[in-house]
Amino acid sequence: MVRSFSFDSRPATIAHLRTQRLDLLVIGGGVTGAGILLDAQTRGMTVGLIEMQDFAAGTSSRSTKLVHGGLRYLKQLDIGLVAEVGKEREIVYENAPHVTTPLWMLLPIIRHGSYGMFTSSIGIYLYDRLAHVKANERRKMLSSAQAVEKEPLLRTDDLMGAGYYVEYRTDDARLTVEIMKEAVERGAAAMNYAKAETLLYENGKIVGAKVKDMLTGNIFSVMARHVINATGPWVDELRELDHSKKGKTLHLTKGVHVVVDGGRFPLQNPVYFDVPDGRMIFAIPRDGKTYIGTTDTDYQGDVKNPRASQKDVCVR
Repeated sequence: MVRSFSFDSRPATIAHLRTQRLDLLVIGGGVTGAGILLDAQTRGMTVGLIEMQDFAAGTSSRSTKLVHGGLRYLKQLDIGLVAEVGKEREIVYENAPHVTTPLWMLLPIIRHGSYGMFTSSIGIYLYDRLAHVKANERRKMLSSAQAVEKEPLLRTDDLMGAGYYVEYRTDDARLTVEIMKEAVERGAAAMNYAKAETLLYENGKIVGAKVKDMLTGNIFSVMARHVINATGPWVDELRELDHSKKGKTLHLTKGVHVVVDGGRFPLQNPVYFDVPDGRMIFAIPRDGKTYIGTTDTDYQGDVKNPRASQKDVCVR
């Protein structure tokens, strides 16, 4: 039986977190933490979540805004992952159609490029099947003339044609908040601007955390039978707090999107293409802008406030 509570104010949420021994405390309010919260709540657990910033303030609001079906993993022959990601994408689309929109994507095929017409056709066909793409959203192969008709900005020299297939566009931050809202409506407690200052132990086992209300500075204890670290790029910081940072550690990288006014780059269709260093990148028009990315470079700076450098955005 799902327990139901009403949290109509921040004080009510704090009071619940302070007085209840939760089955599960989730630390981290990105899409992963929100998903864990909703899943646990629907299983009948007493659950709570804390987030030191706003919900989705980190990675979960800074993506390419696509729910990928995993085409790039097909290039790496990771068939199982393509199937898994495709199924997950379908679940997102079915449960949140108001924030998930089918988006036709062009994959230009260039002579001597990474993909040929035949391999692209077979690859995207397999992608559609593995990702359970609906019949009316399955790939089409375009001639070079058809590709330029779809997207006049494509270079015509060495253009052999294009794959035309569906990805799903989303608003990543809103999707996270929608999941969080559903969990709270079902009875979970979620609090932002609440930071885990220290962890609490009984007989060597984590049983909760001392939480700082970032708006008032007040500190209170939250007790839980289990605690999940869903802090994204801060995961190792919490492991250090727990003295359990051993073995594998997180390797941080920074992804940068360059945003250009649509008047300067009037792209009509999203385009997915390979670049000389072997990566695949996107150019996506949206709301009068075109954004291009993403990069993937090592990062050791401020995790909370990453910034694009001149090197990230310079054009060679």
